[in-house]
Amino acid sequence: MCEPESDGDREADVTAPESKRSGSVLRWVLLVVFSSLVATGVWATGGGRVAAWLIEREEVLETWVARNTMLAGLLALGVYVVVAGLSVPVATLLSLALGRMLGFWPALVVVSFGSTIGATLAMVVARTLLRESVVKRLGDMGQGVLAKFERNGTFYLYTLRMMPQVPFVLVNLAMGLSSIRVWSFFWISQVGMLPATALFVFTGSELPSLKAVARGDAGEILSWPLMACLFLLGVFPLAVRLCWPSSVGEEAEVDVQGEAS
Repeated sequence: MCEPESDGDREADVTAPESKRSGSVLRWVLLVVFSSLVATGVWATGGGRVAAWLIEREEVLETWVARNTMLAGLLALGVYVVVAGLSVPVATLLSLALGRMLGFWPALVVVSFGSTIGATLAMVVARTLLRESVVKRLGDMGQGVLAKFERNGTFYLYTLRMMPQVPFVLVNLAMGLSSIRVWSFFWISQVGMLPATALFVFTGSELPSLKAVARGDAGEILSWPLMACLFLLGVFPLAVRLCWPSSVGEEAEVDVQGEAS
């Protein structure tokens, strides 16, 4: 004989669909919020708005940073995490501006940890909230990146991070589909992006002012340390490419070319 269905079984059957629906609703709410933040960030940074805002308020910001160094560093860290996490295309500008206003070492700490924390958050969001969208967006290219990651391991991620010409957002999204652990992604990104980050921040720290850059006054801008840093920024990707094992380096370079096309 069949045993009668208990109250516990009926309650489980009722609560299971409800929990799934509530989880789906929460996922969609978070997805809408995230998409709205990305759209707002892209709009706010379009048309050079951020650059114009920084140039207009450069002197005021410098004075405030000098008086509130610790608070300025914490705020800058928060802003950089948001910018990197949402993949808003102003990271290079912020790296230069923070190097100019905070100085090399404080700005290096802010930019290095801010970019890595933001990248890790973006990877986690791609893995949880945006997985289906990321799979469709990356297509065959994303699958190729994942296949090479599985073949070469974490060293492939390190190679991608060492190459500043590789799109930041591409690496975050692709790794969100991989099996890499969050902590491994964090520390590999931290170490891999550090050399290029240091070059950008040092370049910013050597700038006389943002207004001088906007005016394009070469005589006022150029100095021997700055010219050396600009030279290193130009040859750094080539140096990385030459120093890396040929198989991994060639695969990473193919990914860069595929994204560009």
